[in-house]
Amino acid sequence: MTPLRRYNLTGHTYFITVVTYKRQRILLKDPELFHKSWRKTIPLAWVILPNHFHAILEVGECSISEALHSFKITYSRRYRNERGPGRVWQNRFWDHVIRNQRDLNRHVDYIHYNPVSHGIAASPGDYAPSSFSRYVENGTYDSNWGDKETPEYTGDYGE
Repeated sequence: MTPLRRYNLTGHTYFITVVTYKRQRILLKDPELFHKSWRKTIPLAWVILPNHFHAILEVGECSISEALHSFKITYSRRYRNERGPGRVWQNRFWDHVIRNQRDLNRHVDYIHYNPVSHGIAASPGDYAPSSFSRYVENGTYDSNWGDKETPEYTGDYGE
């Protein structure tokens, strides 16, 4: 495996994709564990799918690597305490530094439409393990956003 180089930036906003070890379908067994495991930051937007999750993180004084390391260790310990031994996460994760408001909006749209893209839900509002309802409550989306039209986004999202 080649050494991975990341920019060691603090105080930035990131889009991340994190995948379970061997794409095990374990994340929906306890979605609350996802929320309880964040220590260094709290996701601004998220979606939890069976074998991976996407999130937008605003890191403060730590780096994205430190934030994800803390999350993965905390989640793994709690998961193994409840369900027994075994690996939970792939070694690496996908990250993208959010460059501007348009970039942020595009990635938030991607997150909330992802269950529809994977065929897990008919519309973003039908899928509970995501921040979509929070974005509807604060007026960012209408409750029927994504029901009839696919949002436009292009690029690589780490799947």
